[in-house]
Amino acid sequence: MINATLRMLPLMALLLLLAGCQTEVIPIQGTAQPRTLVMDMPEIVVPPPSAEAAWVPEGYRAEIVVHGLIYPTSVDGDPDGNLYIAEAGWIYGDPMAQPRLLRISPDGQLTVLSEELVGPVNDILWHQDRLLISHRGKISQWRDGVITHLVTGLPSLGDHQNNQLAIGPEGMVYFGQGTVTNSGVPGMDSFVMGWLKKYPKLHDIPARDIALRGVEYLSPNPFVATIKGEPIMAVTQPFSPFGTNEGARTIPGEVKANGTILRFPLENPDALDVYAWGLRNPFGIAWTPRGLLVAENGFDDRGTRPVANAPDTLWLIRQGAWYGWPDYASGIPVTDQRFVPYGKEGPEFLMANHPPVESPFLTRPEHVSVAKLALSPGGSFGYDGHIFMAEFGDMAPLSGILDEQRGRDVVRIDPMTKKVEPFFHVRKGSLGPDPATQDLETPGPRRPLDVYFDPQGRALYIVDLGAFGMMHTSAPTVHAVPGTGILWRVIPDGIDDLLPAGNLQITPVLTRNLPQPSR
Repeated sequence: MINATLRMLPLMALLLLLAGCQTEVIPIQGTAQPRTLVMDMPEIVVPPPSAEAAWVPEGYRAEIVVHGLIYPTSVDGDPDGNLYIAEAGWIYGDPMAQPRLLRISPDGQLTVLSEELVGPVNDILWHQDRLLISHRGKISQWRDGVITHLVTGLPSLGDHQNNQLAIGPEGMVYFGQGTVTNSGVPGMDSFVMGWLKKYPKLHDIPARDIALRGVEYLSPNPFVATIKGEPIMAVTQPFSPFGTNEGARTIPGEVKANGTILRFPLENPDALDVYAWGLRNPFGIAWTPRGLLVAENGFDDRGTRPVANAPDTLWLIRQGAWYGWPDYASGIPVTDQRFVPYGKEGPEFLMANHPPVESPFLTRPEHVSVAKLALSPGGSFGYDGHIFMAEFGDMAPLSGILDEQRGRDVVRIDPMTKKVEPFFHVRKGSLGPDPATQDLETPGPRRPLDVYFDPQGRALYIVDLGAFGMMHTSAPTVHAVPGTGILWRVIPDGIDDLLPAGNLQITPVLTRNLPQPSR
C-alpha cells in the first residue's frame, strides 16, 4: 500500500531552489559559513545584549555572565567554582562552525580546554573529577587536560543526536539518543536537512525487534530529480534507506539504537544498554525524587510522513518501557484525527503491533522545543525541588505552520501540581522592530537551551544559543549568527557576591549585513 501524502509542489520547488539558486554567505570573524540559500534576505542587525531586556519574576534579577559566545549549548560547574561552557560547533545554518570547550575560573579568567570535539556538542556534565561530554556520536570525558572517548558509534548522523547526560542513583551515566528521521521514514526533508545526500543509506535503528506492516511511501527523489529523463519519484519505506522497498518484515533491535534512553557504568562503558525506547528526540534528562524525567520533542508536520499538532512531552521513565515513537504521540495513536495535517491524509501505523504505551507526566504545546532540565536545590534561590526547563522555541515553517511563536523561554514546573509558570524570557517591549526578525534583533534572551544551578542554590545559569531562526524568505532558510550566544544568570535580590564577575565578553557581538542575491 502506497501513501501519497506528499506536498509535492512545495517540496519540488524547494529542491530546485537548493539545486540551482544558492548564494554564498560572507564569512564573519573567521567562522566558516555554509552554502546557504539566500532569497529576499532582510538585513539583520543584532544589538548588544542587555539584562534589562530579560523578564524574570519579582524578587529576582537577570545578569549577563558571558556574551559573544559562538552557539553555546551547555553549562556546568565543579566543586571549586569553575564554570564550563560548550560551544556546539556544527548547527543547522552553520555546519562549518568549530566546537570548543571553555572554562571560566572564579576570578573570571577564561581558558579554552579543547577544540577536539565533534559538533554538535549537546551537553557537558561534571562528575567526580572529570567533565563528561555528549557530542555527535560519542560520549567522552575531559580529565586532566586529556579527551578520552567512552562510547562511540552512536546513531547520530541524522536529524537528532545524543543529548543531555545525567548520573543515576546507582552511579551509571544516562543520556538520550534521538532519531534519524522525523517520523521513521527518510524523505525530501532529510535531503533538505543536509544528511541524506551525505549518508544515503542512513535510517533509524530500533532498540527491540519490530514487525513492520509494509507501508510504502511515494516520495520525490532528490538524487535524480534534476537529471533529464530520470524518474523523479521513488518508493521508500520506514526503518530503511531512502528508496528501499522490501515489504512487510521484521527489523532486528540493537543496543546503539535511535529514540532511546541509554546508560552505561562509568568504569565499564562497553556495558552500554537500553533503559527505555520509543522516544523521538529525548533532549532533556534529569533524575528527580520520583524517577528519571525526560523532555521529548514531538513530531514535526514535515516530510514523507508528516504528523501535525504533536505536543512536546515530559515523561517519568520506567525501565524497559516503550514511549510510542513512531506510532504514538504523547501516548495517543498518530492515527487520531488531531494529528492529520491540513489538507492531507493522516499518518498510518508503521508497526504491525505495539508494546504497551506509557502515559505522559506532562505535555507542552507543540513546537516549544523542550530542551534541558535542572532541579532547584532550594537554598536562597527557593523553589526547592521544582523543575526548571529551557524551551528552545519553534522552527516554523520548517517544523509546521503556527499562528504564533512558541517557546524561547525557561519555565518552572511544580512537580506536585504539574503547574507550569514562566520564569525567564525576553520582555515584549524589547523585541526587534520587524515582526519577521524580532527574536533575532532583540538584546534580550533568544534561544535558551540549558539550565544549571550552582550547588549552593544561589543562582540559575541559562545558556542562550543566540540569534538563530527561520527566515521567511522565498524559501524558508535557517539563519544563524555566530558570536551572539550568551550565558545568563538569574539570582534572588540581595545576593551580590557571586563570581565570576558578570558581563565577560568572549568575542565582539556581531552585526551581520547580508548581501541581496543577484536577480
